[in-house]
Amino acid sequence: MSVPATSVPVVRSSLTGRYELAYRGLILFTILLYLRPNDLLPIGTFPVVKILTIGTLLAFFLERIGQAGPLSVMPRPFRYLLVMNALAIVSIPLGLDPSASFAAFTDSFLKILLIFTLMINVVTSFRRLRFIIEVTVLSAAIVGVMTLADFAQGRNLVEFYRAGGALGGILQNPNDLALCVNMLIPFAVYLGLSRRNPLARFMYGVCAAVLAVTSVVTYSRAGFLSLAIGGAFFLVKISRRYPAALAIGVAGAFGLAVSSPGRVFTLFAGSGDNATAAGSASARWDLIKRSFEVAGVNPFRWLFGVGLDNFHIVSNKELVNHNAYLQVFNETGLPAMCFYILFLASAVAISARIAKRYRRARGYRQVWLMAVAIQSSLIVYLIGSFFASVAYLWYVYYPAAFAVCLQQLLRKAEQVPEQKGVESRVWYLRRVQH
Repeated sequence: MSVPATSVPVVRSSLTGRYELAYRGLILFTILLYLRPNDLLPIGTFPVVKILTIGTLLAFFLERIGQAGPLSVMPRPFRYLLVMNALAIVSIPLGLDPSASFAAFTDSFLKILLIFTLMINVVTSFRRLRFIIEVTVLSAAIVGVMTLADFAQGRNLVEFYRAGGALGGILQNPNDLALCVNMLIPFAVYLGLSRRNPLARFMYGVCAAVLAVTSVVTYSRAGFLSLAIGGAFFLVKISRRYPAALAIGVAGAFGLAVSSPGRVFTLFAGSGDNATAAGSASARWDLIKRSFEVAGVNPFRWLFGVGLDNFHIVSNKELVNHNAYLQVFNETGLPAMCFYILFLASAVAISARIAKRYRRARGYRQVWLMAVAIQSSLIVYLIGSFFASVAYLWYVYYPAAFAVCLQQLLRKAEQVPEQKGVESRVWYLRRVQH
């Protein structure tokens, strides 16, 4: 039975403009996260990002309180993240250096929790979700262009040959830079394939190429593995609907081999006495053994760890874990690591379920393609984080939040009665657009 046409506009109007100020603040925060205004502008250490974060949170919570409802939605990944933060707080006074743990929590992990909270609450439409993905990809591509320009001129190099992030910060580390850009390549491809405008398609294709080349010039072993495995997964997934994608991927891999003869075969070769401790396979294996030695037979350390950002105190040569899973285990305990794994697994499961559900539905191609991009990005992280201490950095929390937002939008759309005369192939855009 048809539903009167007036019912859908009522639902849409109730969502229009909700959390508009907080959403704009979230977009601006994402831009500043990559472009680092303190490095680009002559403002010294002025805390522009911190002020923006606080203002955005105030705008969101004031509007949320005015609605007389709960402060936040509570999807499963968010609940796991809350438990992780609670366990991190418990570990602070019990750590080897409580002041360093507190600084690490407030500077990184707490900020991640707050931004994740914002994203899953203020991204209330498919249009908003797609736009924040666009902003993230374009911001990273700008960093990539600047990094490639520096690399071409021989500037800002690590170990005299590896590209570091042009704007410094955590992306100055070539391994972190490679992981970050690798996770965004599937989103750049998704944006290119989902656009009808040839110019937009070309622009996002260039973004994907820039991100891929940026990853290559970091000469990161972990970056190469995550790019190869995650890229292969993504190409196989989309090749059924986009057969040319597989051919383009193969051509890109061939171009890499031709342009850098022998690079693939020497990337994992030892460098003898010139190998750095953090970069050699033997040193990383020693760090894994040291991680379990630190916990030992002490149940206290197994439960609560040595404190956030404290592992280097008891590590070999002041090195960090270079493994996100062991990082959480050593610094906040085994229970926190279990919830960290549950968080990752739940985000992957959400994107996998959505991709499977809409795989054969022609009218839902954008939904399916976005879900595949999210799933591929998370798989890249699962691989790359085995070689980097990135558990408390923003890399994985953005695509995980994208997965939660997409799930919530689809659930909302299913609850809205279908409007007579709306074509099925664009139903999800019409129902969750505002």
